[in-house]
This record gives sequence, structure tokens and C-alpha cells, in this order.
Amino acid sequence: MRIIKSFATTLALLLCVASFAQVNQAPARSISDAPKAELNPEEFKRAIETGKYQLVDVRTPSEFASGHIANAANIDWTASGYESAFTAIQHDGPVLLYCHSGGRSEQALEYLIGKGYRVQHLDGGISAWRKAGFPVVK
Repeated sequence: MRIIKSFATTLALLLCVASFAQVNQAPARSISDAPKAELNPEEFKRAIETGKYQLVDVRTPSEFASGHIANAANIDWTASGYESAFTAIQHDGPVLLYCHSGGRSEQALEYLIGKGYRVQHLDGGISAWRKAGFPVVK
């Protein structure tokens, strides 16, 4: 009788632990499942061409006027009140960011990720875009 009681207690404990582990186990997700935060110019161009992204240039208005990627919106990351300007971006669609060399767009990326946006940015900024031979408009 003692052996049966001990076995039942052990079995109940094992079932409890197993069900707890299954309930609290997050689905397996590798780093490769998450989209890359930084895109090279070719990847960035392909993403733009899908038409599924909101394209945002986070440089100053004068930098933007000197040449930008077609169809980009300009939200100056360094301006006071940039937070309210970013509210114009749709929350339900992915966002592509760029700046001159990648620093400001990386900061904006981190800010927007913190707000729940799906964001990627151009590694090397518009400088890398131009070096790759891709067009800009004025």
C-alpha cells in the first residue's frame, strides 16, 4: 500500500510539472525568425519596391531638400516635437527609416520599436544608397 501511495504521489507530481512546463513554454523562435533591423541598400530598395512599407527620412528638412529617396516622408529626428510627428505613421504597417549615415535612423528605429512599430533601417544611410548607384530626388 505504501509503494502504491508513493507511486501515485510521484506520478501526480510529474504530471503537474509536465503540464506547468507546457503551459509556460513559449514557442521556439530563433533570431532568424525576426526581421533584420538593418538592411543594405539592395535589400532596402527591394523592400521599398514591394510597396508595403512607409518610408521615412529622419534627416533635417535642408538635408531632405538636398536629395531624398522618392516617396519618402520627412520627419526630423533632431527637431523638438518629433514624437508627435511620428504619430502620423500608421501603426499597422511596417516602416523603413533612413538618414545620412545610419546613426539617427538607428535611434529612431529603437524609439519606434519601443512604441510597438515594425521597423527596419538603411545601414549606412542615404550615403550608402547613393554609393550603390540608386537614385535620389530633389
